[in-house]
Amino acid sequence: MVSGFIVATLGIIVYSLWVRRDTWWSRWEVTATFAVAMEGCALLLMSPWASAAAGAMLHQALGVWNVQQMLGHLCLIAAVSGNIYHMLVRLADPEQVRSFMRRQLMVPIWLAIAIMVPAFLLAAQEYQRDFFSAPATDAWMVVYELVACAVVLYLSAYVSRLMLALRHDPRAKTTIDLYLVSMGFAAAACVTVAGSAWGGGDDAGPVIWVFICLSVGIFAYGSARSWQAKSSWFTSGGGTVIGAK
Repeated sequence: MVSGFIVATLGIIVYSLWVRRDTWWSRWEVTATFAVAMEGCALLLMSPWASAAAGAMLHQALGVWNVQQMLGHLCLIAAVSGNIYHMLVRLADPEQVRSFMRRQLMVPIWLAIAIMVPAFLLAAQEYQRDFFSAPATDAWMVVYELVACAVVLYLSAYVSRLMLALRHDPRAKTTIDLYLVSMGFAAAACVTVAGSAWGGGDDAGPVIWVFICLSVGIFAYGSARSWQAKSSWFTSGGGTVIGAK
């Protein structure tokens, strides 16, 4: 079941990136496309396939198991951060956005990373094909998982607040609603991971994966739909008026 959810979600991500392929050159849309791409990278790196394909190689090079999982978690943080920037530039001047990002986001993000990376490296780990289905090995891993969940929850709450501010625009309402549902599933995944780490459970893996795939898939679909709605404007009445001679 988990593999099916991951494959379906990756398919939605590929579709979204194809739909948004021209946005890589748009200053207003590139960070949203970057967020979709980073979520795809995160999903792949956290998947059991990455563990099987790269786990042993990374362990041989670095002496630590499951490094691909940590890289996936960092990609997820980058994805949410990119989405926050995408929302902020619609609410404030780009110069103000950079100031907001430095004060309100970069400090907690870098603080979380400064705790996560050493905790992950210090944890007593063995090879895990599915990181979410394995119990936390020791106190360091509990710290890692709790901090990772805390920073993703903080970023999800931050971007959700921005989405609510943008929701008054009727043209964006459906897309924003999809994004809010996506953030809800992301929060549910984090709470489940934190509860599993704190309680020492090892049977929450499938539930966590379902929440993650729903969050990523809905966000990717919403991003594709958003760009289709914007680009269709140029080929409908609005574009005809602009291009009229």
